[in-house]
This record gives sequence, C-alpha cells and structure tokens, in this order.
Amino acid sequence: MRKCITVLVLLVVTLLSALPLFSIEDEYYRKAALFKIFSQYIQWPKNSDVNDRSKPFVVGVIGKNPFGSILEAAYSQEENKIKDKKVEIRYISKMEEIESCHILFISKSIDKEQELEEILAVTRGKPILTIGETKGFAGKGVLFNLFISRDEIRFEINAQALRESRLIPSSQLLSVAKIVGSLEAP
Repeated sequence: MRKCITVLVLLVVTLLSALPLFSIEDEYYRKAALFKIFSQYIQWPKNSDVNDRSKPFVVGVIGKNPFGSILEAAYSQEENKIKDKKVEIRYISKMEEIESCHILFISKSIDKEQELEEILAVTRGKPILTIGETKGFAGKGVLFNLFISRDEIRFEINAQALRESRLIPSSQLLSVAKIVGSLEAP
C-alpha cells in the first residue's frame, strides 16, 4: 500500500512539476496524461459499462478542442489503455452524446453559465468524470477542475458533486487535490 502511495505521489509530482513557462502543447500533453492517472484512482460503480470489456473507455471533449491531435496520439497506442480498455476519443457536439462518456473534458471555450449548466444537467448524478479547466468550474459542479498555479498544473475536486456521481476516489488521489466543499456526506 505504501508503495502504491509513493508511486502515485511521484507520478503526480512529475506530471505537475514546474516547467518554467511551458508551452500550450506541453500543458495539454500533461492534461491528457492526467486522464489516465485520474481513472486509475477512481472506482466506477459496478453496474457501469466501464466494467464491460467489450466496450471502449470513452473520453469526450466538449467545446473547442484544445488538444489538437494529442489525445488520439496518446491513446491510439495499444499499451495506453484506461481501465484495461481501448480508449475512444469523441468530440461532443450534442448534449445526448455526453451520456456515453466515462470522462468528459469541458474545454475553457465553454465559458457561458448557461452552457455549463446544460452540460452539468446531463452529467449530474451520473458516473461521468467531468474535468474542466476554467476558474470556478469545480465550485459550479464540475468534478475535477485543472488550473495552473506557479507554472504547475494543479487540480481541485468538488467533493459533493463527486459523491453524487457515485464515483469513488482513492484517498491517495484526494490527498494531492484541493478539495472544494466537504468530503463528509451531509
């Protein structure tokens, strides 16, 4: 167990470590890698299709795609699976496409309150790991929100929204995140 914690901390520190004025491409390579790391430390409900090996693990991107071809390049290789499943990248253009995602990345181009509320109305209470990159998104209900602080990528977790999603994070993941709201159930 101690070895697992050490490996997680080293991996997260390596990915999040400071690169003075790193490029946009470096930023999105790191964010893409975090999808796999986050998923390794989250347990989806037993009745979720994430446990069905015949179906791919779906990473959706909604809003303008900031990754370019990074996601396809990272997850097209056989060894880069998530939850021992082939990864399928989908670019979401309709709200009804969201429910097929295991991870939904909400691009910073989704900056209107109404757009975010529509997305959260679809994902709320469902085992879909929403990941944003806009200041204040965790406070509005996005499960994980990535931000840059002192030239490092950090993340915050909305504890209440995470609880409602029925996704269970490991204590190791929680120990390296900024928590928004209370971890305790009301």
